[in-house]
Amino acid sequence: MEVSVIEIDKMSVQPTYEYVAAPVLNENVFLTASIKNWQELNLLPAESNIYFSGVFVGKSYINPYQTEDEMVISLGVAPSISVKRELDSNLKSKNFIGNNRVVETGYILKVSNNSNKTINLKLLDRIPVSQNKEIKVDEVQQDATTYDEKKGILTWNLNLQPNENTEKHLSYEIKFPKGKRINL
Repeated sequence: MEVSVIEIDKMSVQPTYEYVAAPVLNENVFLTASIKNWQELNLLPAESNIYFSGVFVGKSYINPYQTEDEMVISLGVAPSISVKRELDSNLKSKNFIGNNRVVETGYILKVSNNSNKTINLKLLDRIPVSQNKEIKVDEVQQDATTYDEKKGILTWNLNLQPNENTEKHLSYEIKFPKGKRINL
């Protein structure tokens, strides 16, 4: 069976570009394009070909029935931006206080804009959230733009100049009964 591809329409839009990184999950940085008022484009549910600067970057599925105000499309990995998440050896400690064990952990997030342009980067990380009353997460230290305590999500909105490097820090302390085991 022969497959035919028929171009129905070609559209150009004015997206807002943003780099996104979550080094706790993946050390790649991704470029995304957010399109506002996408509902006005009268899109049909279908697979789409995505081009960036005239270069094919991949396929996506357009679902016009989504409820978000913005349509976000990934444009792939941005190799000129690097992010590393390293354990802060100055903050790694395990102690006992009474019948509790206390584990202090910290991380350093190192970001480098190796490109020749200013970029906006959304940097995401997380702090553990306990669902168990015997396990407490305390002493959260962070310099994030926003921190969602219920989900444990930290977000930094960074504006980086060409060839700029920066570091962000986070740390926390977990208290739990001596006999309990936890996975971090």
